Amino acid sequence: MVSGLGCGQNCRRVECGIMENGKRVHFVIIFLLVSFNLRMSFSAADPLLVLLRKDLGLGVGGSGLFGLLPIMALGIAAPLGARLAELVRPRCLIVYSLAAAIGGVIWRSYGGIPGLYGGTITIGLGLGVTGSIILGIVKQELPNDIPQLMGAYTACVSLGTAVGSGAADPVALALGGWKPGLLFWALPLLVAGVLWAEFIITTPEQRKVQHTVRAPITPLLRQAKAWSVSLFYLFRVAGAWLLIVWLAALMRRRGLPLVESGLVLALSTAFQIPAALLSSHAAEWLGGRGRLMVAGVALSVGGCWGLLSAPLSYWPCFSIVLGIGLGSIFALGMTLIVESSADEGTTVALSGMAQGMGFVGGGLLAWAASPVMQLPHPELWIAGIYSLFALSGLYFGLRCNTPGVCQV
Repeated sequence: MVSGLGCGQNCRRVECGIMENGKRVHFVIIFLLVSFNLRMSFSAADPLLVLLRKDLGLGVGGSGLFGLLPIMALGIAAPLGARLAELVRPRCLIVYSLAAAIGGVIWRSYGGIPGLYGGTITIGLGLGVTGSIILGIVKQELPNDIPQLMGAYTACVSLGTAVGSGAADPVALALGGWKPGLLFWALPLLVAGVLWAEFIITTPEQRKVQHTVRAPITPLLRQAKAWSVSLFYLFRVAGAWLLIVWLAALMRRRGLPLVESGLVLALSTAFQIPAALLSSHAAEWLGGRGRLMVAGVALSVGGCWGLLSAPLSYWPCFSIVLGIGLGSIFALGMTLIVESSADEGTTVALSGMAQGMGFVGGGLLAWAASPVMQLPHPELWIAGIYSLFALSGLYFGLRCNTPGVCQV
């Protein structure tokens, strides 16, 4: 009888364990689906810029502003998300933010020039709030799996970016123009939003934690570790944005054909995905996160210099090296935000501070470097500035490897 009772208890424990694992897998899948959408609707617009300029009469200055708006909107949205989390329950805020991004996609598609700019800003605000808030939820849900989840998060963001830019032209062609082509990217956002809403409504544990969180950024401004995390993120964004804006043009200037010049960033992005996924294992293999950070920066700097100064026939090799370095650095940046925070509220606040400073400050730094394109040998100037950004980020990243966490 006792044996039968013990067997029943063991069976119930096993059943509860299976159910718990199922809920965790469910959460991870939806989290990664949301992450996949965080940049895709932006990157889908860039390949269609030629058609947008033709149909809307967009000048060079307007095109430059259109390219700068997403990163500025993301930077403004991140600290805004920390403030909104004190007013709206974070799990519900994700749904509202994704809905705002969907509205922005619709406005951008059919709103003419005002819609092009206003819709882009709305998309950036919606996705920026989502990207900031969701890190705190991950901290609350799965605090013991942060390095692996942040590697997967980075890989999904990179994959979504690549899918958006790669599929934009075929989708627009299949649907009959750039307007329905841009509107199409509201669909994956809608799927992500509906699935997230379904998860928090139907999961009892999610309903219990639907509360606002205290996430003030002001206390973090007095904490050295918060500044180190934020400045690491800032220089990471500055270096990446510098290459996103100018690398293809510089490769064409060096003599690489048009198609291959476009493939340089695409190949680099493709190799960011496995590098991000394997970042936690690479850190263990190298003997620590600091060593991986040094290796990632060394690879990215070496890849950048190789692309901009080595013989052009080696461009695929250096593009792969650059991608592996960037993927490792990106994953480390997200891991530092979450693991340097004591709780969900601090994670949301530190995410707001780091991403706010990173996107706005990093975008402005990259923009400030643009005049060197008018100088002799601009490829060497860009490689040098990228190296400066990367080494500055490395300095602040290594400073993050100190005991203690941030607290609001």
